[in-house]
Amino acid sequence: MIITCEKCSKKFNIQDHLIPSEGRLLQCGSCNHKWFFKNPKKEIVSKKEEIIKETNEEKIVEKDIEVATENIKNDEKKEIKNINKSTKKPKIIKNTLVFIISLIALIILVDTFKNQLENYLPGINSILNNLYESLEDLSLFFKDLIN
Repeated sequence: MIITCEKCSKKFNIQDHLIPSEGRLLQCGSCNHKWFFKNPKKEIVSKKEEIIKETNEEKIVEKDIEVATENIKNDEKKEIKNINKSTKKPKIIKNTLVFIISLIALIILVDTFKNQLENYLPGINSILNNLYESLEDLSLFFKDLIN
């Protein structure tokens, strides 16, 4: 590489490996002028290396982000499956309770209007009496099981 003195313009032939990429203090052999010289070619190469390192780091970070988002998606899918599995039993219990409450409401409604329904459904009183006896037997049965 040829380097020119800033003061006297004398040219010197210096080997490239003697000047590092961060630069070096030089002294002219003719006029003894000192100056700091930075090799522009090595500076460009070092900047290119930095850019390559930064892009590689960005690619690594992007890959890490992609992996993390995939893991989060998989975890969310597992949680949804677990929620669906755990909500099946309470749905059955809720549906059973709704059915029982609806049946009781229907019995109370029929009992309320049993005299009026007797004209349209003869024998409704005996059916309701049998139903009440069956319910009484069931309640006694469960009481005996508990004791």
